Amino acid sequence: MSGGGNSIFPDPPEPPQLVKTAEEGPWGGASYSYRGARIECAPSGYVGGLFMPEHPLHGRNFGVVGTVTSLIDLWTNADQLPSYMRQGRKTPA
Repeated sequence: MSGGGNSIFPDPPEPPQLVKTAEEGPWGGASYSYRGARIECAPSGYVGGLFMPEHPLHGRNFGVVGTVTSLIDLWTNADQLPSYMRQGRKTPA
């Protein structure tokens, strides 16, 4: 077989991109958009709020942007949460 990009296999899709939407958002740090979610950071960059109404953790805060994007990926790709977040979850009465 010859090279040159002629393959029977299609190129893999581009991975989702984290896009900075503001250098200083409502929380004083950067704001981001990722897979339909909004992520807000504190000035230190160490507190990331997840805002995605269809996500069960919508409105909660996490450590860093990478933690938030991982939670978004897991929910978007597999409709799941990490196991440590599922155990003992209480549902509203």
